Amino acid sequence: MATVTIEWAPFKLADGVDEARLLRASDGLQTAFLAGQPGFIRRELLKGQDGQWVDLVHWESEDAATRAMERAASSQVCLDYFKLMVGANGGADPGEGVLHLRQVKTYGG
Repeated sequence: MATVTIEWAPFKLADGVDEARLLRASDGLQTAFLAGQPGFIRRELLKGQDGQWVDLVHWESEDAATRAMERAASSQVCLDYFKLMVGANGGADPGEGVLHLRQVKTYGG
């Protein structure tokens, strides 16, 4: 049985980057890259406290998520987006802490 894969990608903004710039780049990433990726379902950009952000991306499969990550490494729009961030713990690698999680069960309200 196929299950959805959730990509959890936490990050913080790099020094000198403001929210407006991130949102513009996020829109560009969505339209120029993610929307055309096979297996892409939807994406949410989440903002927490203390400068914490998360890209939450839903994929049809682990394979679709992995292949998109491979293509992102050579996509200029992705690289421009990644330059605006640092890893979740402030490290230089924006991929720090990225997880692919298999959806086991969903509940509705």
